[in-house]
Amino acid sequence: MNSEQFVKLIQPLSEQYSYDAAIKENRNNAKSVKQGTRHKRSVGTHSKFWDNGRTLTIAFMEPLPDELGYRVEKIIRRWDPHHSLALDFVKNRAGDIRIQLGGNRNESYLGTDALAAPPDQPTLLISTKPDHWSFECTLLHEFGHALGLQHEHLHPHARIPWNKEKVYHHYQTTQGWSKTDIELNLFKIENNPDTQIGPYDKKSIMHYRIPNELTHGNWQVGDNLKISEQDKINIRKIYPDIQH
Repeated sequence: MNSEQFVKLIQPLSEQYSYDAAIKENRNNAKSVKQGTRHKRSVGTHSKFWDNGRTLTIAFMEPLPDELGYRVEKIIRRWDPHHSLALDFVKNRAGDIRIQLGGNRNESYLGTDALAAPPDQPTLLISTKPDHWSFECTLLHEFGHALGLQHEHLHPHARIPWNKEKVYHHYQTTQGWSKTDIELNLFKIENNPDTQIGPYDKKSIMHYRIPNELTHGNWQVGDNLKISEQDKINIRKIYPDIQH
């Protein structure tokens, strides 16, 4: 991801509503595997995946030129070979995922948290201009969130040697993020075995670009521009082929 146009997650107003919506959509969101047993998880750590095989409707908040609308759909459909959802781009009605281009921020709800958004509000926003080099990878990243994928740099095995003082200063001055935004999007390690699928992947489209100057030692991640091989494996585990 372009370091000057980072995306962040939109937080639901109510964790309880987030949990209830996720479980109503997909009961497996309430399950976790731990030492060979299954148990109900807490409201704060449930997964937010859509029901496998369902049709997910996608709408634009404003009419787009045909060429741009086609381009956006084509980019999003790069995820299609790796999941079993049916994506239906609709017009003249609200979609499960509602995309707004333009504006002043890149952000998205995580998976079923989109169900908590008012029906007249977007659930996925892209501020990066369509002619910017990072437009495509930003949209791929954001739609990964819409499918329920977390930030890869929050993987418990990432072990990023952050220079937190510099990180706070950088994001507060360049992005206008609050300390809470920074902690949620960069430092809140995900130890939920259901939301972090597979091994840590530095090449993931869900990984932030991390410049060397924000870490201790010689540690950095460049711009990831495409869905990685591990991303493909992960999303297929979440939404496997449906056996008929």
